[in-house]
Amino acid sequence: MKLEIPNRELEKTFTEGWTEFDQSANLSKLLSEAWSLRRRNFPDVINFAVPGGRHYEGKNFSNSGRFLNVSITGDACALHCDHCQGTMLKGMIPASTPQKLEELGLKLREKGATGLLITGGCNPEGMVPLKPFLEAITYLKSLNFTIHVHTGLADKETAVGLKQAGVNKVFLDMIGDADTIREVYHLDREPSAFRETLELLLAEDLDVVPHVVIGLNYGKIRGEEALIQTLSDYPLKTLVLVALRPVLNTPMGGVLGPDAAEIIRITAQTRLINPTLKLSFGCARPYTQKAWLERGLIAAGINTLAFPLDETIDFAVAHGLKSVMNEMCCGGLY
Repeated sequence: MKLEIPNRELEKTFTEGWTEFDQSANLSKLLSEAWSLRRRNFPDVINFAVPGGRHYEGKNFSNSGRFLNVSITGDACALHCDHCQGTMLKGMIPASTPQKLEELGLKLREKGATGLLITGGCNPEGMVPLKPFLEAITYLKSLNFTIHVHTGLADKETAVGLKQAGVNKVFLDMIGDADTIREVYHLDREPSAFRETLELLLAEDLDVVPHVVIGLNYGKIRGEEALIQTLSDYPLKTLVLVALRPVLNTPMGGVLGPDAAEIIRITAQTRLINPTLKLSFGCARPYTQKAWLERGLIAAGINTLAFPLDETIDFAVAHGLKSVMNEMCCGGLY
């Protein structure tokens, strides 16, 4: 599967490191190590994820809405987290009852949709209220949908029900800092609650894909690196990193977000800690230095990137990677 490109720039990268990133202390050396590790452990292929939650129009590919986002709570969320306050739910297709979810699934399947991310706002306990929808999710699986589910915190009954329903992936946002849980999520829980949910889901042999938000606490790094280290102890197949992208008209609307060099550094260190873990970078990331950031993420050894710039795809190909476009969430790609 390797793409042989006798490219001078490619050879220069291997011998001199990623000199474009020398502006940050030791980043070039770190990227060289992460890149080499990625090439030793994976084929020279990179996935670009462009699910139908938003339209993507690139010079070589456009998505067609075959993989869509569904909120079982509409735009309602009890937590009103400072970084979102329900804004992210507004762009999703609402299905607020099990019957509506089944009817929606049937209509979307008839229109050619092949996959759904089922998510929603959280209740006051930090859970997406999935239990009343488990039979409906089972029905959607009978229609041959690929189903990804975002749980929030979850209990054993939910974990068992998701396994019985046959969902393909379970997405779980992880937080490693107690102050962030209280100040941003407005939730009176400890980081251990998120680890306990992960363990419950894994105990049911579900394919769990943790998500870590870099800079979730108003752009500051608070516990993300220690959390990533902790996650390396679990039998995971895929880990998704994202970074805070401030949303207008929320308490974080004026925040700059985490520094692009810090995002790249943490991603590269994640690769070094997890040499064989499939590492994805999701759609949430700052708009500032977007092209430079995406090039750095490629260099840091990720396997999948969501919604890339055209020039990022060109950059990946120029550095020996075969690009594959996929209409699916980045955490769901193998």
